[in-house]
Amino acid sequence: MRKKKFAAVRHAFLYKWEDPSGKLRQIKAWAKVRHPTRAVTLTVKPEHVERSMRLDGVGNTANCSMAVCAVDSASSFPHKVEGHIDWTYTRAFVVSKTNKDGLPTECYVYDHWDEIARLNDTQSGQQKLLKRLKEEGPRQITLTPKRVRSKKGRPGKHRKPTGVRSPELKGKRGGRLRYATAHLASQGADT
Repeated sequence: MRKKKFAAVRHAFLYKWEDPSGKLRQIKAWAKVRHPTRAVTLTVKPEHVERSMRLDGVGNTANCSMAVCAVDSASSFPHKVEGHIDWTYTRAFVVSKTNKDGLPTECYVYDHWDEIARLNDTQSGQQKLLKRLKEEGPRQITLTPKRVRSKKGRPGKHRKPTGVRSPELKGKRGGRLRYATAHLASQGADT
């Protein structure tokens, strides 16, 4: 049997519950991460924020207003949506398969660039988001496929020079690069 070159990427979904003795327990469910084929646009409405507040979604990635919105918009996704969503500051992990116990086994990862996740971390932030949505109307959030950095053919080792940096500037960064660029420019002005 041939060994895989790399291990499958997985994401941990964390769940807490209180057992009959009153002790708080935590379980970690690992789900295989898949990459979606296209972007998804979600429309967050005041109803999503209000439902999140009822679910005590402050600081809870699975019950935040965007997770509630994503579950409501399940038909927008190019894959199945099981209802578990882990919404972080820059990523959204959307569960597509669960095991017989209802714990995630597979999810799709999306990137997003907005401040809504930070607003969901405090009660006042959710109030601010609700007020903003009521005044300005529903807001569009675009989830894009996560950038995969290890594709074949990606430039890297053994690539040819592009001419962006001349040999005089090679290896220079930050202040040294600015100094070398200014020095080269002043030499060009002298000639």
